[in-house]
Amino acid sequence: MIFKSGKAVWVSLLIWGVVALMVFNAFQVITDQSNDPFYLIFTVLITAFLLWIWFGTYYIIDGQQLKYRSGPINGSIPVASIRKITTGKTSFIGLKPSLDTHGCVLAYNKYDEIYLSPKNQDLFVQELVKINPAIEVVT
Repeated sequence: MIFKSGKAVWVSLLIWGVVALMVFNAFQVITDQSNDPFYLIFTVLITAFLLWIWFGTYYIIDGQQLKYRSGPINGSIPVASIRKITTGKTSFIGLKPSLDTHGCVLAYNKYDEIYLSPKNQDLFVQELVKINPAIEVVT
């Protein structure tokens, strides 16, 4: 089952504002022949990177694995290793493959934590608890 990431308004404004600025700058470089072509390449790469994060942030529950992806950040966690899920939290440290500020913190293995922000948190937690009923859910 695929879960898209929720998207906070300020994150949306930040990403799309930078993309708009980069596109504007790219047009400026194209129309002004005296500018350095490396600036155009830099602008295109930054824009592509931000769009990759925007459209490529999601989570998949596939059998016994929870897979996450946010642009270049990706990985998987065995659902059996998840000990606790704290919902409605914001995390300022650790791995955060998300685009929202209200998500859930998954504690897995002995000391590992990851912050995820599925758009439908309740269904996401239900699916994980179906696979591993030993997960402690804290709201």
